Amino acid sequence: MAARKAPRRVVPRCAVPRSVVVTGGSGGIGREIVARFLADGSRVVNLDRLPPPGRRHPRTRFVAVDLLDVPAIRAAFAEADEFFEGRAPDVLVCAAAIGQTHHLLEVQPDEVDRVMGVNVRGTLFCAQEAALRMRGAGAGRIVVVTSVAAYQAWAQEPLYNVSKGAQHALVQTLAVELAPFNVQVNAVAPGVVAAQSQGMSGNRARPEILRHYHERIPAGRFCTPAEVAEAIWTLSHATYMTGQALTLDGGLMANGLAYIGTLKDEVLARLDRTLPAPPAPLTAPGRRGGGRPGKRR
Repeated sequence: MAARKAPRRVVPRCAVPRSVVVTGGSGGIGREIVARFLADGSRVVNLDRLPPPGRRHPRTRFVAVDLLDVPAIRAAFAEADEFFEGRAPDVLVCAAAIGQTHHLLEVQPDEVDRVMGVNVRGTLFCAQEAALRMRGAGAGRIVVVTSVAAYQAWAQEPLYNVSKGAQHALVQTLAVELAPFNVQVNAVAPGVVAAQSQGMSGNRARPEILRHYHERIPAGRFCTPAEVAEAIWTLSHATYMTGQALTLDGGLMANGLAYIGTLKDEVLARLDRTLPAPPAPLTAPGRRGGGRPGKRR
């Protein structure tokens, strides 16, 4: 069964261009996040280990930083201050994350330090640096890219699961701590995204695993990086929403007993045979006659 296509998006612009810091802006999802904010006229600083491919946009600056290195994070935000000409960042998006494919019994201490260090410790200190500046400005928005793995464990990715659960708790903690400064903190929790970053588990690229996830998603397709970016952009305008996670999974978490294998096609074929044909669509204003009856796909 062919995967469904993502709908075309319309890109509104902000009335006032904003200053935005994105961690992990060189990856597949990160590049879409940067592009989404550039589309509304914002200036964007990308904090990542490696620069993004292609030519640099004049309203962006890349700063090489390892999120395991807290002094380097602080220096990176100082460089962002220079790029923003002393203006506090209006938005921080924490999209940087890593994961590894292991069974729990194979996990080593240095791997725990690395995954938790980037995904949790690095996110915390980036949020701290942004919040110090947002406090002075009187407002700010922080959005963290977590995962449905915070609520539902993924096999062979124990450290990633734990780190995403910790990120979810961190988002709620930041929301409470920063609310007095008019800083809203929320998360986007994607399900399976149609992008594979170098730092993520290669387990998800296996055909049988992709097929399994595809069958479990009621929407019939994977989330696109552009849809993750759009959700982040929307949360960056929140005014009375904080400490929340927006799940972006096409119904994955809602689906208990999935249509596995050919079951979905069999059920749809039976309904086509047994149910009355759908009614003809209403005539559009200004047009004569009715349309052809719709056909179940």
